[in-house]
Amino acid sequence: MVVPFPVHQVLDYLGGLYLLDAGAHLSGRAATVCYAAGGVVLLAATLSGRPLGGGRLARPGHRVVDIAIIAGLAAAPFVFGLTGEVPALIHLEGLAAAFVALVWFTNYARPRPRGQGQTAQTARAIKEQGPRVAGLMIGRRLAAKRRPPDPS
Repeated sequence: MVVPFPVHQVLDYLGGLYLLDAGAHLSGRAATVCYAAGGVVLLAATLSGRPLGGGRLARPGHRVVDIAIIAGLAAAPFVFGLTGEVPALIHLEGLAAAFVALVWFTNYARPRPRGQGQTAQTARAIKEQGPRVAGLMIGRRLAAKRRPPDPS
């Protein structure tokens, strides 16, 4: 199963919104960490390139940012002392695991421009070689008609 990049971007936005919602249901430091993580995820999704992002972050760069976000989400409960708060731990670690699967199955390659298939290659070959081949065929046809008669 391969996830197209636009679907990946939608899931990035949903992951950021999920963290914001998780922060609304938590309190104290756990809520702050979830709000900050959700903001970072939404910012990364917004700064990524087309089709759903408004920034210039290329797809390989987006993949690096995704990996950094995964590492940050996985480390956040331990860095901020949230290991005793089970709901925060589940939200952050669960989303990190979901993002690992998303990054693993996403196709980050740019789509081929339209017209690069076999039909386009054939059309390009005809455009490049067609006039030369047509000229050769016409020249042979005219040469056959202009032969002098046989004197015998």
